[in-house]
Amino acid sequence: MYFRLRDHCKLVEGTARGAIYNLKTGKVHSINGHAVKLLRLCENQDLGSLVPHDTPHNNSYDFFDKLVTLELADYYYHEPQQSVPPKASPVKLDFLWLELTSACNNKCLHCYATSGPNCEKQQVPHEVWLKVMEEAFQSGARAIQFIGGEPLLYPKWRELIVTAHKLGYEYIEIFSNATLITTEDIDFFKKYQVQIATTIYADNAAVHDAVTQHAGSFDLTQTAIHRILNADIPLRIASIIMKTNENEVENIMNFCKNLGVEVNPPDVIRPTGRGDDEKLRPDNYKKALIQPPFYTDSFSFFEAQHYHNCLAGKLAITATGDVIPCIFSRNQLCGNVLEKSLLTILHEKPLTDYWQTTKDCITKCKSCEYRYACHDCRPLSQSCDSQRNWLACPAGCYYNPETGIWEEK
Repeated sequence: MYFRLRDHCKLVEGTARGAIYNLKTGKVHSINGHAVKLLRLCENQDLGSLVPHDTPHNNSYDFFDKLVTLELADYYYHEPQQSVPPKASPVKLDFLWLELTSACNNKCLHCYATSGPNCEKQQVPHEVWLKVMEEAFQSGARAIQFIGGEPLLYPKWRELIVTAHKLGYEYIEIFSNATLITTEDIDFFKKYQVQIATTIYADNAAVHDAVTQHAGSFDLTQTAIHRILNADIPLRIASIIMKTNENEVENIMNFCKNLGVEVNPPDVIRPTGRGDDEKLRPDNYKKALIQPPFYTDSFSFFEAQHYHNCLAGKLAITATGDVIPCIFSRNQLCGNVLEKSLLTILHEKPLTDYWQTTKDCITKCKSCEYRYACHDCRPLSQSCDSQRNWLACPAGCYYNPETGIWEEK
């Protein structure tokens, strides 16, 4: 008689405990260290020699029976063949941000790119942007987002949109503060299937404009939002919470709900650029803590063992031409498109290393049984670490994998 986990269930060990990942339901089940050792022993020998059934007060069979009831494991008369894990597909570029300019007509308190009205407007030549877009598409990218600064301050932004459309990008988005959008722009967005993203910091001008430091910006953005929605152009609204707008969380979510756009809890200020200021941190609003229950799926589980869950396949190019793995990772330089081609940078370290930064590389996480089901934001973890360590453990995690205990917050 043999006892094994079902094919859709995978055992992951931590230092003190372990977890069984049910890839059919997505649920992750926590088990203690003794149970981990018992299941590992079951992988290599028959049940009779390992745990005699007639042993008095043997709790092992109670544990086995529970796993069978949960459809996580089974008894077998003949030794089952071990399933072979799928090979990870080579990661390729899928999404890129193009930071067209550092100039912006707003001067938001928390801007990660330190953009504003006095920033240099253009540093990457237009022909370089065109070349980058073509090379990215050749390398597999099908999604592109134009950002800034304020991307509509870039003189030839329309030509870039037309080029992206002609190349065949399937997802084209402009992330704009929306204060400069005209009725002519709306027609242009519609024609070239452009999606829009913007940011709201409150449901009123007083607080919103205090964040943007641009009087009248709320009214301008709100006018553009209604034009976009009336034209049936896909719109995404984001929000960042800092001390200035900390009391606006519910108002912002209700604002989005009333507009009929997707409602998501606002993000918390990132300590990057001008946002790296203790005075801006909200007193009470925090990102959701990392805590159970955890869920995943088969694809994500296997990919998480080889590639980073968010960074893989993405890159950003700043207004100075720097290539970075995420728009918030301002110091993780991978090259510069003014010095070498994007095609070259894509196949060189450190970009490939960033894409392959799994939880098995991360301080504390590599000892945790939840590491293949827990979402990770490297830029946030790094910026919250006093040493600015790229491999710092995630902020908001109070689990100690060495003891298997969720500690006090």
